[in-house]
Amino acid sequence: MRTRALLRLRRWRRSVLVACLAALGITGAAGMASGQTAGTVRGAVVDERSRAAVAGALIVLLPLDGDGPSLEFETGSDGRFARSDVAPGLYAVTAALGALQSEVYRVRVRDRLAVEIRFALGPDRGATPWIIAGGARDRLDELFAAGVGANREGAHNEAVTWFTLAAGLDPNCIECHYNVGVAYSALERWPAAERAFEDALAIRRDYTAAYYGLANVFTRSGRPDDASRARDEATRLTLAALEAGRRQAAAEVARGIAFLEAGNVEDARQRFEEAVGGSPGYAPAYYWLGVALTEIGRSGAALTALRRAVSLDGSGEHAADARSRIAALER
Repeated sequence: MRTRALLRLRRWRRSVLVACLAALGITGAAGMASGQTAGTVRGAVVDERSRAAVAGALIVLLPLDGDGPSLEFETGSDGRFARSDVAPGLYAVTAALGALQSEVYRVRVRDRLAVEIRFALGPDRGATPWIIAGGARDRLDELFAAGVGANREGAHNEAVTWFTLAAGLDPNCIECHYNVGVAYSALERWPAAERAFEDALAIRRDYTAAYYGLANVFTRSGRPDDASRARDEATRLTLAALEAGRRQAAAEVARGIAFLEAGNVEDARQRFEEAVGGSPGYAPAYYWLGVALTEIGRSGAALTALRRAVSLDGSGEHAADARSRIAALER
């Protein structure tokens, strides 16, 4: 079952790549027709620092003249790769593994000849030029979704690659950096996960999820004091957000009551619903929503809102009236 799921995921991610190519105005055949001429692209991928072979690196061939298919494949355990069904033409070729990327090369593939490429992977390559050049920022969602899909299937190295490419398109994509941290955490690469969560916080210091991510990193890597500080900050931000939500909800309820008293029940209902959406734990918002819904004859929805108000605050200011209204609606 897992093998079939991974195959489906790989086919879907290839469709994401094709979508990105379409944004660049690049098209290609879905496969080689029988008897069609072909050349070979082969080579190796190494780490630029250690010069060690890199297994499982993603190789991407992007046709620049429309004559060949778009291809993606991986290096073997020895860091080498070979693809012999490449249609003749001009290609942009790059390699990546997680946050490590190569330079982008332009190569000409010729019929029955081989092109040899040696990639060196390193950090901080920046946004991939062939994606940025074609205005492919519209494809951020597809790249992000590919990363989410890879994470769900346990392909965490691939997830890092996709989220890093997405962050290259939009360096301020806080969710991209955060999800890189999530993927690295799953791989137990704690220093890399910490950097990714810190990158998210550099964009927005009150991004609560990143503090929870850091707390997990610090706990798992034997830094209890740092974990406690990160968790405390996450808790503080969560409580502050809840309080801000309550204040906003109270303001919306006050506006709704004013509309209700003026006989404008529909606008009142909208304000109460906004209050419920902004602060799901604020009982008065549910009570007044129940009142407004009762006024317009939506008894089922009114019952739900009033019961929720009582469950949240069974002894509050509106609890007795809410119970009375519930009894009346149930008769």
